[in-house]
Parts: sequence; C-alpha cells; structure tokens
Amino acid sequence: MQNNRAAHVVIDRVAMQHNLRQVRALTPNAKIMAVIKADGYGHSMEVVAHALNAADEFAVTALDDVKRLRSQGISKPLTMLSATFDVAQLNKMSAQSVRPVIYDLSQLTTLSQVSPNAELDIWLKIDTGMGRLGLCIEDAHRVATRLINQLGIRSVSAMTHLANADNPDHPSNQRQIKQFLKFAEGHGFSELSIMNSAGCVAFPDASRDIVRPGVILYGISPQLGTSAADLSLKPAMTFKSKLISVKRLPVGSPIGYGSRYTLDTDSRIGVIACGYADGYPRHAPSGTLVLVNGMYVPLIGRVSMDLITVDLGELPVKVGDEAILWGENIPIENLAEACGTIAYELMCGVTQRVERVVI
Repeated sequence: MQNNRAAHVVIDRVAMQHNLRQVRALTPNAKIMAVIKADGYGHSMEVVAHALNAADEFAVTALDDVKRLRSQGISKPLTMLSATFDVAQLNKMSAQSVRPVIYDLSQLTTLSQVSPNAELDIWLKIDTGMGRLGLCIEDAHRVATRLINQLGIRSVSAMTHLANADNPDHPSNQRQIKQFLKFAEGHGFSELSIMNSAGCVAFPDASRDIVRPGVILYGISPQLGTSAADLSLKPAMTFKSKLISVKRLPVGSPIGYGSRYTLDTDSRIGVIACGYADGYPRHAPSGTLVLVNGMYVPLIGRVSMDLITVDLGELPVKVGDEAILWGENIPIENLAEACGTIAYELMCGVTQRVERVVI
C-alpha cells in the first residue's frame, strides 16, 4: 500500500484472463474486441489492456484513450466507439491502427475530406432499435454505398447494438438481429459486429465476425437473473478496507447522520474506513451485507463520506480486521441491486483517491 488509507481495490489480471477465455468458449468463431472504455470500467485501462493481450482488439471511447494506450506500448487495433474527430486526425488513424465509428450524418462532411491516400478503415454503426447512436436504415444504405466507393477509405465494416440482450426473450432482440443482417446483405462489408457481453451469452450463434464484450470480462454477469457464478466468471475487482473502530452500544442507540437507524438490541458496532468519497454508494440501505474477517455483517445507518457502520453482534472480530465491500463471495451485483443501480456504475464510480493494487 502506497498511501495510509485502508480503502483500496485489488485488480486481478488472472481473473480477467479467465473471463476472456469464457467468452472465447461462448463465441469460438468470432474475433473479440474487448471493451476497455471508461478507464477499463474502473480497473485502469492500461492494466486491462495488458492483462487482456489475448483479445484480438480493443474498443475505447475517443482519441485520448488511444494516446494513453499507445504511450504504454499497446499495439492492438483500436476502435473508437463514440469519438468526434477532424480531418487531420482521420488521416493519421490508419497508421495508428485505429478505426473510427461513423454514427451520425454530420460526420460525413469531415469524412469526405479525408486524403485519397489515407487507407482508412471505418465502422458504420446502424441503429436497429437502440435509439441512441447509429444511422437509420434508410440513410445507412446510401451512406454505405458512398463510403465503400470513396477514395481513402480502405474498408467499411458495420455494427449495431442490441437494446435488450440482457433479457433474451425480449422480442426486440430477434427483430434487431434480423434487421441488421438484412441491411448488411449486398454491401460487401469487411466485418459485421452485433453482440455485446449479454449478446455473447444469449445469442452466440449470431456472433458474426467480431463480438464486443465489456462487463463480462470484469466478472459481472450481463444477463438478468443469471449470476456470475452461473457463467463461471471471476470478479476482477475486490473492494477492501478495514475495521478502524469497534465499540459496544446499548439498545436504542442512534447510528449515523440523521439518526435514522437505532439499535434494536445491545450490540457491538464496527466502523469501516470507506464511504461515498471512495465510491461506496451513499444510498446503500441498512441491511446491505459486508464481509468482515470472512463473516457477513449488515450495514447500519447512513453511508457517510469516509465511513460506513456495521452491526457486528457478538462475532469474533477486532480493529484492523479486513472488510470486503464487494468481490469474491460478496458479488457487486447484489450491492447494485440493493441500491437500485447496476454493477457498471459502482465499478466506474470508485474514486481516484482509492489505491489500485494490481495482482
């Protein structure tokens, strides 16, 4: 530990490599574009890229991510999922093994000015029902024909994004897949990509050329009603801290800001050095479980900036004992559900003051 704060996260590279192999097993005939945007979902983009070197390529958000990875010797092909760019930047992307995603008609003016010698590879994103980024089918046919024939553009690939892949029975899934594959017919796209993490699990037979797994690589189940254990995933992030205070309080004692929780029996109270300034969700309710010295204890009272309080009962624990907030044996998905959010937000919300320990 390089600082004197107890709260820290442990990033497990071996777990990520295991999870990547699970995706390979699900989609053996597709290349894997590992999604490492948002600083590797809070795990450190550079750490994740090195750990997942067995992936075929990576997906990031924008040029700042490209610069970070290239400065660290990451040479895998990169796709920028939602970047903006100018002509000078586009002209350099081929040499950098970078593919931009074209997702809006406004980008075509810039793209039309690319050098005839640019040898640019691009993705065309099609909105088949996500209602977010992507060209509508009516525009996409015309744009695809234009770009495939444009000097300076070496290849055009096409992707879409499923809105409800985490719910495999949702009717929009098959509708989107069929619409995209019908659109792609006859255009001669270099590669097709449909599936995110949830799609890899639910519709592996429709994987096509490249899949784009994200959250599954970090050990999180992408499917509603399916746990990480069900998919043989391993958590890549464990959020740890320590007990810094233990004391006995009588029945009726108020706990925390607002005195909204009171003890219903005499008990031993523990204080853990972690709060919302570290990324533990402030709205975690009383009763949320924490592991202390390998034993489950409930959170009580409000989460504060630097601290949370737990009811230790008569468990044999003491100041200095380890507390695990999420990780193995205490899934981050459970905490997310208790807080009415998703695991993505919790992982990305771990703050910069929390040290990352890479193993």
